[in-house]
Amino acid sequence: MRFLHTHIGRDTAERGLPPMHPLTLRFVDREWDARYRETQREDNLRTVRLAFLITIAINLVFVPQDLFFFPENAETIALVRALGVNGLFLAILGLSYTQHFRTRWPALLMLGALVYTLFQALANVYGGQPAPLDHAFVIVIFAIYALFPFFYIQAVVTALLATALFVAITLGLAWPPPDFQQAIYAVMLMLTANIIGLIALRRVEKLRRLDFANNDLIDRERARVRELLDRILPKSVAARLRDGESQVVEQLADVTVLFADVEGFTNIAAECAPEETLAMLSDTFERFDRLTRKHGVEKIKTIGDAYMVAAGAPKGSTADARAAAGLALDMLASMSDCRRPDGTPLNIRIGMARGAIIAGVVGDSRFLYDLWGDAVNTASRMETTGAPGRIQVTREVVEALDGAYAFEARGEVEVKGKGMMPTWWLLGPVAASEAAD
Repeated sequence: MRFLHTHIGRDTAERGLPPMHPLTLRFVDREWDARYRETQREDNLRTVRLAFLITIAINLVFVPQDLFFFPENAETIALVRALGVNGLFLAILGLSYTQHFRTRWPALLMLGALVYTLFQALANVYGGQPAPLDHAFVIVIFAIYALFPFFYIQAVVTALLATALFVAITLGLAWPPPDFQQAIYAVMLMLTANIIGLIALRRVEKLRRLDFANNDLIDRERARVRELLDRILPKSVAARLRDGESQVVEQLADVTVLFADVEGFTNIAAECAPEETLAMLSDTFERFDRLTRKHGVEKIKTIGDAYMVAAGAPKGSTADARAAAGLALDMLASMSDCRRPDGTPLNIRIGMARGAIIAGVVGDSRFLYDLWGDAVNTASRMETTGAPGRIQVTREVVEALDGAYAFEARGEVEVKGKGMMPTWWLLGPVAASEAAD
């Protein structure tokens, strides 16, 4: 037992698979074993039905042979085989289509095997066969192990019960009693068939369970990869990559890009302990993450202390400039109780721009969904030239919000790479009465 446990258990454990009991082959973890049995019951239902159809067909082939094989009661035996036994098998086959027996088919298989064993034993006794302890019963034994998709222990129990039932009936009811040497030979042949079937099925059952465990682990890893992709990429983009697209690139006409940056972060990082700086930044970005989900916009990435968001990307996104404006105002509001490690208030600057961009996935080992275009650069400049606690936007953002939000003209600002640009401060939504006017 220790040898089996050491070698079989180690074999599965070293590969990250759930350990199995060395004798019964059940998974030690009950949850694993329950899921395996449930899966096998569902997956093997078609095989069960096929096994009964094959058994019925074989039985029909044996009907004419009964008429020549049995010296006595041949017609009765042939009739019972054709109508009685096959009728029962057809009834069991029908039961397999009912909801109650869809997952209880092992009981139907055991019933079918024992009924056929009872019929064959009685046929051999009352058919006047000279050697009622028929060697051909080993075919039934092999059918139990190989044809019917029993679970390992169920097959062993069913085969041994069938063998014991057949031997008990043929030895107990046959008259004159079978020759002793022939009886010993037949019993040994049946026991050998059981041993061979047991060893073969044990190997098959172990392979089934290992295959199930491997597939389950693969499915779990796939789910983790899917979850990871969904975390680092927009879900629609991740889905396209999973569907086999080697390159994801989009050209989008109207995207609102937002950058938020922590005011004075360089000094904070220099003056405070790394743990304190990281905790502060994590708390800030976690707040922003919740707000992006609330407004339905897409978080693109963080760059140091900068937080980048897009409304209208990726393709198919329903978020617009209003969603980005609502997010920006909520970001400012969320900072009201944020503090630096030294206890002083923590402020952010926000910049927004709108226009055509190119979006796509870059990299093949560390995927990143990113945006490129003038609107991206301009939004970044709106943030860097802005003021703490304020939201600076371009003309395109003002026009896109179409009077739904109030603005304050800031005047022209020197923007790197673009020269002097007129910009506005986003103040907040316009009241319904004012918007109507």
